[in-house]
Amino acid sequence: MISSHLIEKLVYFDLFYKQILDKVIRSCTSVHLVLRNELYSSVLALAMMSLMVIMTLGGLFDSEKQDFYEPNELEKEELPLFASSPGHTVFGEYVGAHWCGPCMSSASPSLHNLKTSNPEDFTYISFFEGSGTGWPSDSIGSSGTRRDHVMGASSGYPTFSFADEQAGSCYKVGAGGTNYYDADFTSGGCMAPSSTDFSMELSTSLNPSGDTVTTDLSISYLGTIPSVSVYVYAAITEQSGAENYDDGYKPHHVWRSWLLDSSQSGFEQVVLSPSSTVELSWDKPLSTVRAAGGNSQFENFWPVVALMDGPHTTYNNFYSAVDLDMAPLVDMGISDFTIQGDSGFVQGDEIVLQTIIRNNGVETYSEGGQISIYYLDGSEEQLISSTSLNNNIASGSTQMLTTNFDTSSIEMSPSGTSVFRARLSNLEGDRIPSNNYQDVAGLHDLPPVPITPTSVSSPNVNRGSSIQFEVTAISNDLVDTIESMYPTLHYSEAGTGSWDDTWIEGPEIIGNGGNARYLFSINTELTSQVGDYDLRVMWTDAGGQDSEWLISEDAFVLQNALPSIYSSSDDQYSGMPTVKVDTEEKVSIIGLISDAETPLQLLDISSNDDEFLSWDSVNLELTVKFTQVVRDSHGNALPQGIYISVNDGDDINSGLILFNVIENGAPRWSPINTQSFNEGGYGSITFTNYLSDTDDNGNPVPVAGLTLSIIDVSDENLVEVNLNGHSLSVVSLNEDDFGIVDIVIRASDGIKFSDTVVTFHVLNVNDAPRINLTDVEQINLQTGDIYSINLLERISDIDNSDDEIWVVVENQVPGATQWNPITGDLFMSWQDSGTQMVIITAEDRHGFSSSFVITVNVVDDLPLIWKYGSIGDFTISIDTTDYYTNPSVSITNVGVLQLSEISVFWGICNSVTGICHTSGISHNLGPFIVNHISGDGLGVGDYMTFTVRAVDQNGMDRVTEETYKIHATLPELVFEDENPTSNDASSSSTLSPLMVIGILSLVVLSILVASLSTVAIMRRKKNDVEESRYISQAPFELMDDVTSPKSSSKLPPPPPMMPKLPATGLPDGWSMEQWYYYGEEYLRRQK
Repeated sequence: MISSHLIEKLVYFDLFYKQILDKVIRSCTSVHLVLRNELYSSVLALAMMSLMVIMTLGGLFDSEKQDFYEPNELEKEELPLFASSPGHTVFGEYVGAHWCGPCMSSASPSLHNLKTSNPEDFTYISFFEGSGTGWPSDSIGSSGTRRDHVMGASSGYPTFSFADEQAGSCYKVGAGGTNYYDADFTSGGCMAPSSTDFSMELSTSLNPSGDTVTTDLSISYLGTIPSVSVYVYAAITEQSGAENYDDGYKPHHVWRSWLLDSSQSGFEQVVLSPSSTVELSWDKPLSTVRAAGGNSQFENFWPVVALMDGPHTTYNNFYSAVDLDMAPLVDMGISDFTIQGDSGFVQGDEIVLQTIIRNNGVETYSEGGQISIYYLDGSEEQLISSTSLNNNIASGSTQMLTTNFDTSSIEMSPSGTSVFRARLSNLEGDRIPSNNYQDVAGLHDLPPVPITPTSVSSPNVNRGSSIQFEVTAISNDLVDTIESMYPTLHYSEAGTGSWDDTWIEGPEIIGNGGNARYLFSINTELTSQVGDYDLRVMWTDAGGQDSEWLISEDAFVLQNALPSIYSSSDDQYSGMPTVKVDTEEKVSIIGLISDAETPLQLLDISSNDDEFLSWDSVNLELTVKFTQVVRDSHGNALPQGIYISVNDGDDINSGLILFNVIENGAPRWSPINTQSFNEGGYGSITFTNYLSDTDDNGNPVPVAGLTLSIIDVSDENLVEVNLNGHSLSVVSLNEDDFGIVDIVIRASDGIKFSDTVVTFHVLNVNDAPRINLTDVEQINLQTGDIYSINLLERISDIDNSDDEIWVVVENQVPGATQWNPITGDLFMSWQDSGTQMVIITAEDRHGFSSSFVITVNVVDDLPLIWKYGSIGDFTISIDTTDYYTNPSVSITNVGVLQLSEISVFWGICNSVTGICHTSGISHNLGPFIVNHISGDGLGVGDYMTFTVRAVDQNGMDRVTEETYKIHATLPELVFEDENPTSNDASSSSTLSPLMVIGILSLVVLSILVASLSTVAIMRRKKNDVEESRYISQAPFELMDDVTSPKSSSKLPPPPPMMPKLPATGLPDGWSMEQWYYYGEEYLRRQK
């Protein structure tokens, strides 16, 4: 029987071949599955045959042992897995671009997956072309770029080189799948055999200012060779690239900068010996890398280091590699540092400081260390408390340190802070030093600083009135805001120090944020002492600290309010009182006299005028008596006044009260308030309720019998006044005029009368500027012409200066309208025909505006019309249209247009051949001759065309919209009867059948000959017909889109007139004969 050892070898043989076949077949095309099955079956059959032979031979060798052994279970041979570690570190370099499809779908994901599954054994560097930054500047010293070094044997992307290889399985060009490099990694990645003889430790640290990263590297040699020289390939990469592939995938380990020797010309060269350590360090700005992929800049700062046996200028063996992943993460950090309670403190307070330390690493930390809390006195750290780290701090676990601090020794400052620091020190293997310290600021809590109160309005206030003051303060620290502080306000008579707050109401806070402030109201009393008053204010902050009292001397003046004597200019004026002559009249002072703080009953009113009799303080009435009615030169009663003095006990005021003195028994007017309406409007009033009348004995009588009339209008240019019964209407004469007009109205009972003055105030209303463009509301303009108009002469503002008008001109075609606000000129011009709307807007300084639209009909030319019926511009007269004639043509202008620069373009075409063979120009309306090119006159099938071009009296080009067309006709045959009186049938004018047949035959024969001649001519001139519709000798530049026709042996006769040669002479290449025929068309096109 065959031994178990042989069976195991056969099984291993089968498995080995299966792996080999798998590797071979994976590199084949889409038929690899079929090939794999066929090859595998063949090898398996061969293996079974070999097994049978060996078993037979085994029986021969072991023939003496006939016993059968019990079967033993074979051990399973575990197949190697992809991406399993080779037992040492592997390094590679990758070149790819953002636009490269295999790079983003296979190569970069394969590298990232390999790194993720083997973080401690694999690292690499990516030379990546970003969409924004392009290829990196990765040259070293004066040599070429490292990218070119890697791409030495490749011309495509992606390219990946294990251990600086340029050929074989470790040099990959192209990629497929997301584990493309796993097998070669597992096979060792072409690293040097002595890779395990080297050990490296890599760390980074951020300086206190947070702008520089130090990369520290320790290299140890574990081999037996006395000394080994190595070059330190070192670079800074972005762990997660800041620029993506085009499909959004991020590259990793993206090269950013080299870590070179001191001369910056190459990598560091060090000599290693057993049991010794070489330390290297580099400083690089944190800004070398960018934050990306959820990493901060420091977290994305990713050094990658490899050891090789030669300089960068050659291809080398690589021994070992390291990055920050290639060791268990050790990170003890401060997770929190706070001042317990309120962060603000008053000098002498004892504050509680608390810090929490956390193990952010992946393993339990037991390497020792110190946690300390300091007070920062400037840049000096003063130790407050310290303790050692606990042993065996599990991953994610914390340790707390709490301490008290007496702030008595701290010198407080406005808006000041005191900084406290928690620091971790003496840590072993800590990977992230940036979280080994943390600061917290304690805020200095100082009393507020008051600011002088400010009165909202005038600081002079009458007794019994109110005055408001706004108060604010400086918090003097970073603890309080205006909302957390509270003011106290007192007042006192100036200099007495008798502070009180009886009159004070509030405060209420107004505004918010930096504009927040408190508002106090001081409500004075009528009995208060007049004079100057002081204010003082004090503030209390949230901690209960009071500021000093701030005294504002003479902050406001409390004054007595003078009595007021109203006149017609005061809104409170009740109107002029009417009194009868020679009669003691009692007149109420309400609406005539007032005092803000003194009741009217307490006023003392007196006068030295004879008309003043007494003052009744109980009924608030004056008793007056006038002895005469004073009239003007027209007999109209004039107002009379009494000069009075009013004493409120503190001050005296004097003034004049006017009275309307009327005859006794005459109609009486009640005071009429001033009336008003807007300019351009109207107002009205009915006087019935303002009238009263008495008889001679003073008894009231109805006012219906009173007759009213207009005596005087002070400004008849302002208003029109009409009186209808007792109703007065006042109409503004101009919508832009305003002002005040006094109207004297007389009421008469037929015997006596009295007058009153009614005042109307026509109010000013701002009007928008006016634009007067009605004469150019719609204009016609030819393309390319310029139309100008001065807008300033047509825009005005009745209420404001014309210089303040802002004018805007709008049109949908950019540059078509040019407006000069200085000269006021508007220029308009368009290159394309169509209807254009030009909007002109004028706006005054108040924002009132008006607009006007000019409609511009832009045309290439305007139409001329052949007259048909009663409408048209031209009639045409042609003396004959018979075959074989040259007609004479006259055109008559029968329209209203005044035309100049007239050109008549005529032509002869043939409807049989479809060719227009003759043309000409007449520079007047005729008569002119239409000469056929053949010289034989009009032929069979010919027709004539006529087009007129001219310029009208407005300078507009005009052309007939349709071409006048008329066909040549066969001449009429006239047969004369030689014997008109004969009754003999044989001598009749009637044609016999034989004659008719003869004539018809002649006609048919003529047509046949003409057709044959035409066909012959057409064949001879086939090329000419294809090149031009007209057989002519026109210069090439007048032929539209065709080549120059061949010369004709016979030119048409010249037109009636030759056009005038231009100032520059005959155009280049032209003959005088050509100018005769086509000069007019040349001149028209030049326009």
